[in-house]
Amino acid sequence: MIDSKVKFFKALGDETRLTILSYLLEHSYCACDFSSLTKKDQITVSKHLKVLVEAGILKYEKQGRNIIYSIKNEETNCLLLSLGIRDIKPCCDKQHFSRVCSIDKT
Repeated sequence: MIDSKVKFFKALGDETRLTILSYLLEHSYCACDFSSLTKKDQITVSKHLKVLVEAGILKYEKQGRNIIYSIKNEETNCLLLSLGIRDIKPCCDKQHFSRVCSIDKT
């Protein structure tokens, strides 16, 4: 149990991964889109996406030759929003979206 939490928080400890997550909090993206969004090469992006999947933060599905990434579930989505990750994108890309989260706080 603690190993999964360690992986989760370690995955959040990188600027590129936080940037990827900030975009994915808006909607799903193809893996090929992240090179231009993060200004990193495809190999680097792939390694970061793998870390996020292994940490249980992202899920993916293949659509033809493309791999589409998204936040794993609504609970993870709400947690990332509560941590302020949506606002990490470069200032020129910031968009403000309101999303209602229904996290059970009992």
